Amino acid sequence: MHSFAIFTAVATLFSFFSAVLADTQGVANYSPGGPLINLINTSPTQTHVYKVEGNADNPPTAYGAGEGSLPAATVLPGQTVNFHLGQGFIGAFTAKNGEGSRFEVNFRGDAPGEYKTWYNSDMQFGMSDTTLGPAHGDKQINGKESLAGEQDCLAKANSAWTTMDVGTQQELLDTGYLEGTTGEDGVLTSVHMDKQADDKVVDFYQNTAEFNAYVHSGSVMGKQTSKTGAAADQFSWSVKTKELNITGY
Repeated sequence: MHSFAIFTAVATLFSFFSAVLADTQGVANYSPGGPLINLINTSPTQTHVYKVEGNADNPPTAYGAGEGSLPAATVLPGQTVNFHLGQGFIGAFTAKNGEGSRFEVNFRGDAPGEYKTWYNSDMQFGMSDTTLGPAHGDKQINGKESLAGEQDCLAKANSAWTTMDVGTQQELLDTGYLEGTTGEDGVLTSVHMDKQADDKVVDFYQNTAEFNAYVHSGSVMGKQTSKTGAAADQFSWSVKTKELNITGY
């Protein structure tokens, strides 16, 4: 009897952790091979929350058809959520529940003889260590690498920090969006972004550090410079798969 009780307890725990480590959300009546985003949380300690938005003209086959604001998607530490979006979904997933990197996806890319999924990454509301790309490592249709966003925003910023003169470094630190030290041995300890960021901050992230995302308020805030406007055109990507991964680190 004692052994049976132990077996039952172990089986219950196994079922619980299996449920925690894998989950399915989105439309209930999805078809195999249909639009899918895998939300992957690689952190062993942090829960990741994504603000989910859908276009008002999304068809009845799509998740949250015709709705703008949708329930947030929560991904527990170490968990992968398979988010089925249904045919015709256009919308966005924004990390940190709307305050991190934003990922826009368009699963209406059907064209005669060819399927395209359109997607991009931007940092108009904030930034986070999060990436978006094809689930199986496919390249873009134009043959270029396909991982949007940044796995480590601070490391990417630091890679460009010492290429600038001390005066420019200090100007950036004075904005409060970057923290750290100046000089040839200067090191950044923290980087931030939001829709009020000064143009010099945007220019550093976008054009000096070359973040792999559109670092500007763009169409949402109706503000852009010629450089960032040109940069925006570089981040509308397409692939031939309907399965994407959003990975939070």
